[in-house]
This record gives sequence, C-alpha cells and structure tokens, in this order.
Amino acid sequence: MIEIKYDSSNTRDYKFKKSRDEEIIQNIENILSRIKGNVPLSREKGLEASLIDEPLDYVQVYMTGIVMDEIERDEPRFKVEEVSYDNSNQEIGKLIIKVKGAILDE
Repeated sequence: MIEIKYDSSNTRDYKFKKSRDEEIIQNIENILSRIKGNVPLSREKGLEASLIDEPLDYVQVYMTGIVMDEIERDEPRFKVEEVSYDNSNQEIGKLIIKVKGAILDE
C-alpha cells in the first residue's frame, strides 16, 4: 500500500524521466492541486474552493468523495483505499490530504 501526502504549501519537484510508480504518484499530486474552474477546457475538474470558509469537519467529509472521484476518473491505474487528513495544523487553516491505496498492475 502506498500513502501519498499532499500539502499545498510545499513545492514539488517534477521529474520528466520517471518510473511508472513515480508518474502515478505525481499525477495524483497534480489532481489534488487542481482547483475547480481553473483547468482550461475542463472546468469541471478540481477540488472545491468554495469550501474554504466552512467548518473543517464538513470540508473533510465533502472533500473525501471529491478526491476519490477525481482520482478514479483521471488516474485509473491507482485504486484509492482511504482518504484522510492531517489536522495537526488547524490553527493556520491548512488542509493536508493523505491518500492511501494501491497501484494497479498493467
């Protein structure tokens, strides 16, 4: 099982020559960084920015479904088993998404 931890405040180092597993993980990080309405020609893709001022518990429940749908649609080589959140930085309003799952065989 693989755990992917996405923190929007960290910069990412993109690789152009990568293994299949690294490519899938990078694709999932990209999926989690998209904001709905900001993807040209695919405005329906992305996470909901309108939830930014909602209570954290509500956001986490709502976002879990969105995260699973986005990954299932755009990265079918990965099977999501669990979506959780790191709540250690609640005081600064940062949402860290953790996705656990498996990379499917070709």
